[in-house]
Amino acid sequence: MPYSFDTTYKNLDSNLYSRVTPKSIANPETLLLNDGLCADLGLDTAELNAKILAGQDLLEEPIAQAYAGHQYGSFTVLGDGRAMILGEHVHESNRYDIQLKGSGRTPYSGRGDGNATVSSMLREYLYSYAMQNLNIKTSRSLAVVETDEAVERRRTEPGAILVRVMNSHIRYGTFQYVAGQASDELQRFTDYVIDRHYPQLNAKDRTYLAFFDAVMQSSIEMVVDWLRVGFIHGVMNTDNMSIDGETFDYGPCAFMNYYDEQAVFSSIDKHGRYAFGNQRPILRWNLERFAEALQPLCAQSALTYDELEDKLDEFENRFDAQYYTMMRKKLGINSDGEDELVDEFIEWLRKSNADYTNTFLELETPGTFDDPVFATAEFDQLRNKLAAVGLDEELMQEANPRYIPRNYLVEKALDEYLETGSLSKFKGLLTVLENPYTSKDMGSQFQQPPPREFDSEYTTYCNT
Repeated sequence: MPYSFDTTYKNLDSNLYSRVTPKSIANPETLLLNDGLCADLGLDTAELNAKILAGQDLLEEPIAQAYAGHQYGSFTVLGDGRAMILGEHVHESNRYDIQLKGSGRTPYSGRGDGNATVSSMLREYLYSYAMQNLNIKTSRSLAVVETDEAVERRRTEPGAILVRVMNSHIRYGTFQYVAGQASDELQRFTDYVIDRHYPQLNAKDRTYLAFFDAVMQSSIEMVVDWLRVGFIHGVMNTDNMSIDGETFDYGPCAFMNYYDEQAVFSSIDKHGRYAFGNQRPILRWNLERFAEALQPLCAQSALTYDELEDKLDEFENRFDAQYYTMMRKKLGINSDGEDELVDEFIEWLRKSNADYTNTFLELETPGTFDDPVFATAEFDQLRNKLAAVGLDEELMQEANPRYIPRNYLVEKALDEYLETGSLSKFKGLLTVLENPYTSKDMGSQFQQPPPREFDSEYTTYCNT
């Protein structure tokens, strides 16, 4: 059998999920299979044919999870509307959700059709692949399978299913759902999540408080990593926040080219709620909602809400510490302090609107890029200041990618497939992003930002 399933989520209260069946697909075709992930999961690629990948040959009955979430600030009861978990695969004592995305309607679909377009599933495959290789904790994509149907969104495309792998799909919003819809189960559910994700906390005296603390820390580390590489998630609703600090749901996401804290590309983020520079305060806001979801535990245990609020009050200092440590590495500063110099550098980025990724490569190796912004006296003076305390090459090369998924190159690759059926450009991007910290051809097309007018007009979509 290709998978080794032991699905513990089914042991929880039945109100937390629904048993479902993937839609029938006559002729599924595997477009991409992640050989590296197969090896990590102990899967035999020869057994993973398109029917197995698309959920046509089932090993057990799949489930769709119920959850809730604050979407753009408004609370909604939700659930997997176009996704279902085939099972929990166990390999070398590690447990992974194997989920299908775009596999048809579920009881939580509402007016949705449960389908996904091939371009949106290819996009998620590429972004999750890039994030994994950028050393950022993330969901991973096992495969993209094209279906034999047409799916209509902004345009009509072939349908597709993504096979997504995560430590689990439990989110802040899952706790919000349990607290609101099945509060009698909250303590049991929390114990389950701790056993699954943070078993080391069971030895603590204040287990639930330590759990909140651990979730906050893993989330801070995740978002600081986003800021490190210029990633904009685009839809930081509480239902898209992993309890384990895994980046997931690559819908209207993008990478920032020219530094702009107001950068937002999502078609549905009309007011910039989830702009690049807002990801920190939104994380704090989301953690407040998570703390509220845990509040019923206060009546069932020794936990008090004052203790949760005290933990939340640590957020700013802890985020600052993580952020400045990250920025010092990007600037090659191998010592504590120098926060004022980091702030001066960020202020230069704000004023210059320079390409974020390439700025650090230019600091490391002057003359790499023929860009007037790097030929100014101000940049030269700033580099001299940094050289006096930092610019350690080894530190910088660990923290600064040579390549990111440039938005315009991603679009060209997706368009090529839709127009010609060729994955040549797409696979070319995968090759470059396999080792994004290793220079293959400095100054190549993969390092070039788009014309500024491209970013001013570029829009990404959820495709639901």
